[in-house]
Amino acid sequence: MELEILPREKLGSNAAKKYRKQGLIPVELYGHGENNIHGLVKKGDLIRILHETHGESVVISAKINGQKKQIILKDIQVHPVRDEILHADFLILHAEEEVEVEVPVVIVGEAPGVRAGGILEVMTRTLAVRALPANIPPHIEVDVSSLNVGDSIHVKDITTKGFTIAEDPETVVVVIAAPKKTEEEEKPEEETTTETPAPTETPKPES
Repeated sequence: MELEILPREKLGSNAAKKYRKQGLIPVELYGHGENNIHGLVKKGDLIRILHETHGESVVISAKINGQKKQIILKDIQVHPVRDEILHADFLILHAEEEVEVEVPVVIVGEAPGVRAGGILEVMTRTLAVRALPANIPPHIEVDVSSLNVGDSIHVKDITTKGFTIAEDPETVVVVIAAPKKTEEEEKPEEETTTETPAPTETPKPES
């Protein structure tokens, strides 16, 4: 994927608002041994990349001041109400230098435990990985096709190739939880007792 980074002459929130009105999104580019770059990206170009990558970690070829650099999206800021892109950060990559980035988790397969009534719970949606730029995985697949109710997959259970997961090996990624009981099932059965009516006395005849 390719992206053109335009120079940004003015900084500050007021300048950022004016740029956004012109269809330009303020961006920051930074990396090890690099000077921070204040740039602008056409809103349509950024939206196109977001749609085509579906949130996955993809290396982008950026054109900056006539130079080509490899970058990856590090963070994106969105307005909490209007769902409008406000700002984006990109990490500048070097071919021979490992970087740490967040990669989405993708669940594959159908768990027998779910078919048996269990609930599939994804405990973490992203994982931090360390890799050379050429080995950064777009996502990490977690196969749940062997999980029964009560089973789980930890970071240490995930097979990696060309990258390492920079998380605690005991971190739970996905678990098949037991089905939750309904309120009626949780209520203890009430004991029912049948009251025997008291005997009635037959009145004696008057003498």
